Amino acid sequence: MTGLQTATLAGMVVALGLVLAARALRPAPPSLIAALEQLSASPTAGTLPPPGTTSNSAGHRWTWLPSAMVRVVEGRLGVPDADLAILGQTRSELAARKLTLALAGLLAPAVLGLVAVLVDMPVPFVVPGAVGLGLAAVGWLLPSAEAREAAGKARAEFRSNLESFLTLVAGERRARGSVEQALEEAAEISGSLPFVRMRRAIRRAALSGRKPWSDLRDLGDELAVPELRSLADIAAVAADGASVYNTLLASARTLRHAELSDARSQANEVSERMSRPLALLVTGLTLFVLVPFLLRMFAVST
Repeated sequence: MTGLQTATLAGMVVALGLVLAARALRPAPPSLIAALEQLSASPTAGTLPPPGTTSNSAGHRWTWLPSAMVRVVEGRLGVPDADLAILGQTRSELAARKLTLALAGLLAPAVLGLVAVLVDMPVPFVVPGAVGLGLAAVGWLLPSAEAREAAGKARAEFRSNLESFLTLVAGERRARGSVEQALEEAAEISGSLPFVRMRRAIRRAALSGRKPWSDLRDLGDELAVPELRSLADIAAVAADGASVYNTLLASARTLRHAELSDARSQANEVSERMSRPLALLVTGLTLFVLVPFLLRMFAVST
């Protein structure tokens, strides 16, 4: 193989790695089939497949891999199903992103080492191998950490929207006699994603002939939002004729206080992170000023 052929092959491998990395980082388009299936769900509440199973999208995505390997990869993502559900992702999508980034991190140092050899810069084989393994490990672990962090933010946003939803339900409940009407009217107010999900659950329950709080409770279980389950329990109690106006407002105030407490905690963490580099900067400036003075003082004394 000539040098030109080797350089061409190296360029093709680099281009393949860049394409795979761009595909992994590009946001996935919304799935129309999944949205239609959710709107036309059967009376039984739908749940995500367990970690060891694959969905239809997974089957199309992993046709080039053995089924046993697919189960192993999707079963070791390190992210709960509730986190993926609140992000609107599937296990196959996260696994594809993890594998793509890991493969790109594994191949990139090897390709760069090959290019260095072609330009007469010999590089020990251990260096690109070790760097490639390190980048592959980072590429495998980073998407899971990002998914968990994004799920925490999405859950906090859901609780913030749920606070407004509780207040709206309380007002609608006081203005109307039906709990179902109060939930439906309150869910129509906003177009944010938490309101959309609650609205879909309420409509699905209405189309299936069930009470809306049962589907709201299932949604709270699916997304791991206990406050939504509490709302479903309050709605179920209100359906029996109990007055829950004050209870709904108290729940909204509790969520508001919890949100303010979380905001204070995050502000304190940010202040602590900002104080560390500032302390290092002050220490460095102090040493920069004192060290020459101390060296001159010791030189004079000797």
